[in-house]
Amino acid sequence: MNSNIISKYPVRKLIILLFVISFIVRLSYGLYYFLKYGSSNFSDDWAYIKFAEEMLKQGVFVPDISGLTQTKAGITPFYPLVIYLSFKAFGINYLPLVILNAVFSSSITILIYYIGMYSFNNTVGLLSSAWSILYINYIRWVPNLLKENLVQFLFALLILLLLIYLLKDQGYLILAMISIVFTVLIHTDERYMIYYLVLVAVLFLTGQVSIRSKVLSFIFLNAVIFTFMLPWLIRNYEVYHRPVILSERTAFITDRLLGYKNENYYSQEIQLSDATLDSIVKGQSIYDMTMYNIIQRGISYGTYPKRYSRGEKMYIDFKELWRPFRFSNMWVSEGFRPEGKWSMSHNLSLILSYGILLPFFLTGIYFSIKTRNVTWPVMLSIVLLHTIIHITFVLSQNRYRIPIDVIIIVTAFYGLTSIYENYRFKRKLVI
Repeated sequence: MNSNIISKYPVRKLIILLFVISFIVRLSYGLYYFLKYGSSNFSDDWAYIKFAEEMLKQGVFVPDISGLTQTKAGITPFYPLVIYLSFKAFGINYLPLVILNAVFSSSITILIYYIGMYSFNNTVGLLSSAWSILYINYIRWVPNLLKENLVQFLFALLILLLLIYLLKDQGYLILAMISIVFTVLIHTDERYMIYYLVLVAVLFLTGQVSIRSKVLSFIFLNAVIFTFMLPWLIRNYEVYHRPVILSERTAFITDRLLGYKNENYYSQEIQLSDATLDSIVKGQSIYDMTMYNIIQRGISYGTYPKRYSRGEKMYIDFKELWRPFRFSNMWVSEGFRPEGKWSMSHNLSLILSYGILLPFFLTGIYFSIKTRNVTWPVMLSIVLLHTIIHITFVLSQNRYRIPIDVIIIVTAFYGLTSIYENYRFKRKLVI
């Protein structure tokens, strides 16, 4: 498909139109779902709401965490700050946050166009943008008060800024924007600290600037990140009486480096002895009734828990992260987390919006390598890094993959358009 096919149309107006349509779709779904169900389906949402309420009581730094559970106290501060600001402006009202989620989510429609354009061409950008309008993974989290929509937006924005820096502009302004967006992102979800490696790689792999300029850019990048991290670092030292980066979830890194002993690390892995698991299976009450109920729910599906080996867990986590459907009940992660099969509508919506792209995504990787596309090492390294971190170090869930779906979508449409171009070329040869 020729990249100039749509160039005669006013692209900016078209992108704005796609954004408006995307916003209407997301807002309509968000309002419908929220007005129908309210907060009845909230789960992890309450952790962010509770933290925001503590901000209202104590100030944004929440110096006293005694009223928070370990899970709530250990979350990163930026999304609770967003909720706090909404509460300050509109009162304890969740509806404005649903509208804000719709803004975050629909903004991806614009960002994905530019990611596709810079990575490949204008046609790939427009097709990707249009596809994102009804992309279920971008729509389904709008009525929830979770960080999902914000993380998806910030990560797409970071990818776009990195592409601009790599291909177009190595100035300090764009580097400052990268640093600030990255800092906000890691204060929203600390797992994204791992992408600091990608930032550094982009700085030093850019061929248009001298080594001296790269070193100065590296110093500037770190100076801006550290400056914006400093307030929460100071807060954490006051609260925990030791250096803690971002949250307690990252404390095991600094504690090991600095020699602090702490037996109360927050862990996302379920720790169960064989004896405790046996008691649950037999229906005998245990000390943790929440865990008892979780396991019993899985048993009610007609399956029994099994402790996975390290290799089995990585394989299960990989499938869980990338799956486009779930037709049967199963145990995921360590073997103690039950997941029920998805409804037919759920399966179809994901297969037709996400699953159908996967073969073309692989095709797009092939053509990117074949044509020596300059952006593919960055894009592919992000996908690989995201996968590795979720199958080795942190909990793997299907929704945790969604931030890299921008790369999956644009690469899939590059693969699809490349197939079309090759077909046209061969057809001309025959004719």
